[in-house]
Amino acid sequence: MRREVQSIVGYAAAFFAATTATIFWTRYSGGLALFWPGTAIAAALFLTLPYRKWAVPAGILLVLSTIATAFFGFGPGPALPLAFVNVSEALLTAHLLRKFRPQGDYVTSGPGILALIGIAGFAVPITLSLFGSFIAWRAVGGEWWLHTMAWIVGHGLGAMLVMPLVLLISGYARSDGAPDMSLRLSPRRTVEFIFVLALIAGISTATIFQTGFPLLFLPMVPVVLASYRFGRLGATVGVLVVTVVAAASLAQDTGHFAALDLSMAGKALFLQFYLAVQLLIALPLAIALNQRERLVADIIQREALQRLISDHSDDALLHLDREGLIQFASPASRALSGLENLDGKPLSTFFGAFDHQIIEEALSGARASPGATRIIERSVTRGHATLWLEAKIRAVYAAGAVRSFVVTIRDVTARKLDELQATREARTDALTGLPNRRAFLDMLEEQLVDAKEAPFALALIDLDHFKRVNDTYGHDTGDMVLKRIAGLMREHTTRKCIFARLGGEEFGMIVTRDAVDDALAICEHLREAIAGKRMADQDGRTFNITASIGIARIVETCSASVAMNCADAPLYAAKAAGRNAIRVAQCEGSWGSPMRVVPRHVMGDAG
Repeated sequence: MRREVQSIVGYAAAFFAATTATIFWTRYSGGLALFWPGTAIAAALFLTLPYRKWAVPAGILLVLSTIATAFFGFGPGPALPLAFVNVSEALLTAHLLRKFRPQGDYVTSGPGILALIGIAGFAVPITLSLFGSFIAWRAVGGEWWLHTMAWIVGHGLGAMLVMPLVLLISGYARSDGAPDMSLRLSPRRTVEFIFVLALIAGISTATIFQTGFPLLFLPMVPVVLASYRFGRLGATVGVLVVTVVAAASLAQDTGHFAALDLSMAGKALFLQFYLAVQLLIALPLAIALNQRERLVADIIQREALQRLISDHSDDALLHLDREGLIQFASPASRALSGLENLDGKPLSTFFGAFDHQIIEEALSGARASPGATRIIERSVTRGHATLWLEAKIRAVYAAGAVRSFVVTIRDVTARKLDELQATREARTDALTGLPNRRAFLDMLEEQLVDAKEAPFALALIDLDHFKRVNDTYGHDTGDMVLKRIAGLMREHTTRKCIFARLGGEEFGMIVTRDAVDDALAICEHLREAIAGKRMADQDGRTFNITASIGIARIVETCSASVAMNCADAPLYAAKAAGRNAIRVAQCEGSWGSPMRVVPRHVMGDAG
C-alpha cells in the first residue's frame, strides 16, 4: 500500500511538472501545446493499477491539470473542462491498451508498440480532439480545425514519445523488487550514453538552428545510433533531445522551423510531424533490435542445452540437410549405428538395406507436412543381437521451404520385447499355455480370407462331463486335467495343425495346407490319447476323461461365426451320440463338402 501511494505521488508530480512546462513553453500561437506528455504519464499510472483503484488518482490528476491550465494556460474558465478531457483521454488510453493488448508488451514487441502507437498515438487523440479543440476554440478563437489538428498531433506525439519512456522507467523496479537489468547501465555504458545524447544534441543544434542547408535528416543518424547501442531507452531519450532542441529553436524564432513560410500554428504542426517521423523510425528499430538480441540469447541458451543433452543422452540426435544426409550426429549415434563417422551419410545407415524405401517415404512425408512428426520402428541386426530402433523425423521449415530435418533415434528393444510379451500373454491362455480364444479367432479369420483357394479343417473339442471332475475331485484337479490335455494337444501341434483353448473345457483346432485330409486322423489320435490318459487327484484317486469332437471342412470364405457353427453342429451330434466320439460335418452346400474319410462314431468308456 505504501509503495502504491508513493507511485501515485511520483506520477502525479511528474504529470504536474510536465504539463506545466509544456503549457508554459510550447504554446507558441496561444493555442494548444505543441507537445503534450501529460496523457502518457497519466495513462502509464493507470496501467499500473487495477480498475477499482483508478478513481483516486484520476481525481488528483484532474485537480493538478486544472491548476496547470488555470495558471499557465487558458485561464480558470476552460481549465476544469479541459482537465476533464485530458484525464478522460488518459483513462481511455489505459483501458483500450489493457483490453486489446493484455500482455502488456507495449515497448517489448512489434505488435505491442503498434498497439501503443495506434491507440495512444492516433485513435484516442483523434476521438478526444473533438472536445478538446472545441474548448480551445471557445477560449482563444481562431480556426477550429487548426485546434483539432494541434490536439491530435500534440497529444499523439506526446503519447508516442513519452509513454514508452515512462513505461520503461516504471518497469525499472519490478513488482518482486528485482531490478530490470535491461535498463541498468554500467559506469562505462553511462558515460557512453551521455556522450551519445550530447552528440544528438550537438548535431540537432547545428542542423536545426541554421537555414543555409537542408540538413534536417542528420539528427536521425545519432538517434539511430542511440537506438542501436541502448535500445528503447536510447530511442526515446534521443528523440526527446531532438524535441527539446527543435522546440527551443521555434521558441527563439530561429532556424529551419522558424524560417518556414507558415503561420506559427503551421510551423508547430510541421515540427510535430518531423518529431513523429523520428520516433516512428527510432522506436520500432530499437524494439526490433531488442527482440533480435533476446532471440540470439535464447538461441545460444538452447544450443548450450541441446549440446548438453546430446552429449549425455542415450538417444541419437541428428541434424540432416534437405537431402536427408547427416550433418550432425550426437555421441550416442555411434553406438546405435555401429559406425564411427556418420557425416554425409543417409539416415538409412542406421537401418537395414531393406528399410531404405521406408526411410525415404518417412522423409518425404515429413517434407510434405513440416509441422508433423513421422515415427518409424524397425528391427536391425548389430553383431549377433537384434535391436529395435525408433526414429522420429521432423522437417525444419524456414523461408518458405524445408531447409533440413531433425531426427531422434532411440533403442526401444526393451519396450518392444515388453510389447511382444504383452501381446503374447494377451493371446495365450494363462492356465494351459495354449493360444486363447482371441488368438484362435484371429487365426481363423486369416484362414477364411483364402478359404476358397486353400480349404482348411476346423474342429471343436469338448471334454465330456468335465463339471463332474470339478465337483468330485475339486477345481485344482480340474485345472490339472486341463493342463495335461493341453500337453497332449501340444504333442500333436505342428505348423499345419494348431490347437487353442476357447474357454472352460472347450478347445479348438485348425488344420491347414496339405494336412487337411489328415484332420480326422489327428482328431482320432487325440481322442484316443485323451481317453487313455489316466488322471489322479491329490489323494491318489484315479479316473479317466473323454472328449467329443466335431470337424468341418471350410472350402469357401465366410464369417468366423458361420465357420464355428459348421464345426459346432457335428460336436453336438457327437455329444448326442453318447460322447467320446467324432462327427464330421456333412455340408454339401455352400460351406463345405464331406471329408474324404467316411465319418464314423467311435465309442469309448462313457465319461
